[in-house]
Amino acid sequence: MRPTSTRPVLTGLAAFFRPFVQAMNRLVTHPPKPAPGWLCLLTPSAQILPASELAARLAARAGSARLCIEAGKDAQWDELLLTHADWRGIARIERLAVADDTPGARALYAMASSLAGARPAAGADWVWGYIAKVKTIYAFHALTGADEGDGWEAIAAVRNMLWSSLDGILQADGKGFTNESGCQIVWQPGAHAAGSTWMAVLEDGAWVHFEMALDDAVQREHFLRGEVPPGARLASS
Repeated sequence: MRPTSTRPVLTGLAAFFRPFVQAMNRLVTHPPKPAPGWLCLLTPSAQILPASELAARLAARAGSARLCIEAGKDAQWDELLLTHADWRGIARIERLAVADDTPGARALYAMASSLAGARPAAGADWVWGYIAKVKTIYAFHALTGADEGDGWEAIAAVRNMLWSSLDGILQADGKGFTNESGCQIVWQPGAHAAGSTWMAVLEDGAWVHFEMALDDAVQREHFLRGEVPPGARLASS
């Protein structure tokens, strides 16, 4: 059972978000769009991809972004800095292990507490169950350089390296939670939710993915009831 009362959330996660970063490699359908602030990958894996491996894979793609270690060591890093070639900061990436009385555990508790009263209820219950097996949080904090050059593409590239290797779901304040395919399954929008994005609801224990308009009141209400909204564009099977 998920909680029935709200609890304080960590102030470090109370940031404003734009939509999720484009080009999600895990979806064959259209992905969500980008957002400044924090974006978290919650994974059930405790494996750590060495910073040198991530940096080498980043260097192999088009673009000039680079990664350097801010805290920890190559095989046991705690924080990375993603920059442009001239060292303008794009994002800080924190690795938070979830263990008793750690920042990772407190952050995960805050996310779980935010599910109180969240809708659709089936999606919130699924996330609540998933959170119980999360072992690591990767928190991306966008810096001013994210909006310059290929900043957002570089953030997406690093996130997708971690995501494709470790699996997991995404969380962003003012946005909500996704399933493992990157489609939003819990509605926690900011005051100015607009545009279209990919969503999913559970039907007979399976995800049905579709694209809907966030500012369409009728579509929104159907989603909140756990239904595929009328007029929504279903993902290709």
